[in-house]
Amino acid sequence: HRNQLRPPGKEERMRRILLVVCGVAATGVLEDDVGIERGLLESGLGAAEADASAAPPPVVDLASADAPAKLWDAASRLGFFTVVNHGIEEALIESAFEAARDFFLNNEVDVKRSLSPYAAHLNAGYEHMSQVRPSTGLPDVKESFQVTARPDVMATRWPSATIRNASMALMAAAEGLAATLMTLLEKKIPHLEAGTLAEAHTLWTNESQVTLRMLHYPPPVEAPPGSFRAGAHTDWGCVTLLFQQPGNEGLECAANPRRGATGWVPVDPVPGGVAVNVGDMLARWSHGMLLSNLHRVRMPTTATHRYSLAYFAQADKHRLISIRDGDRLTSLTAEAYIKGRLKSNYDSFTDEL
Repeated sequence: HRNQLRPPGKEERMRRILLVVCGVAATGVLEDDVGIERGLLESGLGAAEADASAAPPPVVDLASADAPAKLWDAASRLGFFTVVNHGIEEALIESAFEAARDFFLNNEVDVKRSLSPYAAHLNAGYEHMSQVRPSTGLPDVKESFQVTARPDVMATRWPSATIRNASMALMAAAEGLAATLMTLLEKKIPHLEAGTLAEAHTLWTNESQVTLRMLHYPPPVEAPPGSFRAGAHTDWGCVTLLFQQPGNEGLECAANPRRGATGWVPVDPVPGGVAVNVGDMLARWSHGMLLSNLHRVRMPTTATHRYSLAYFAQADKHRLISIRDGDRLTSLTAEAYIKGRLKSNYDSFTDEL
C-alpha cells in the first residue's frame, strides 16, 4: 500500500506552504552542513592521505543476535559499516552492474545525454563530470545515471528497458534492506515513533525522493591538480547502501569532524557485503545521536575503471524532519533539505518543482 500513487489534495498544498516556511527557517541548518564540506577545502583535510593501517569500518552480520547493538555502535560512532547476510540476491546486484557497464561503455557521452537528459532539480538522468563538490571546488572525475523513483521524472529518462528493469528490481530489494536498518536504528532514538523512518520513504510515488545512482569512474584523464573521482562529502539522505565489487577499491571514509578526528580509512569491497553510511538527514532527524560520515573516492594509481551502485534512502518530499538547532527545535521538509544540497553541487540547478 505504501507505493500507491497519492492523489493531490490538502496534504500537497500544505507541503508547498511548509516548503517555503521551513526552507527559510532552517537556512542555518543547510549552511552548517554545506559549510563542513567547504571547510575541508580551506583546511586541506579533504585531500589528506589515508591511513592504510587504520581499522576498516565494522562488518555487521544481520543474521546474528547482536546485530542491532553492533549497528547502533557503528552508526553512532563512525557512521559507516558493511552488512552481510542482508537478503539481497547477488543476481539482482550483478544484473544492475551489467546494465550500468553496458550503458556507460557502449555509448558516447552525447548519446548518453540524449538518451537520458539530466535535470538537477529532479536529481535524475545522465550527468558527465558536472558535480562540483564544495570540498574541492572541482568537478568529480566520474559519470553517473541517476534514477529518482517518481514515475513522471523517469518517464522520458530510461535509456533502455534493460537498465529500467535492472534498476527497478534492485531498488525494490534495497528498499527492504534500508527499511530494516532504519527500523533497527530508530528503536534507540526516543523522540521517533516506531515506523517513522521506514514509512517516510516510498518508491514510485509522486512524493518519492529515493534515488539509485549508477556510477562509472573512468581511468585517469587529464584533470586539474587536487581532483578526486568523488571529492569529500557527506550524503544528504537517511541511509546510503553502496554496492561495490572486488577490484573496485578507492572509497575512503573519515571520522566526522564534529568529533575532532581527521584520519581517512579505506572502505574496500567485502564479498557478499553492502557498505552502509548514515546521511545528514538521519543525523539531523536523530538530533545528533547518529553520525553522517565524510567520504570520498580517491584517484587511482593505475588505469582502472571503477563501478558502484548507490541507493540513497531520502525521505519523501512532504515529510517534516525534526531538527535540533542549538538549544531549539525546528523543522524543515525533506524536499527543502535535498534541494538545498543540490544547489550547492550543481550550477545547472533551478527551483522548478
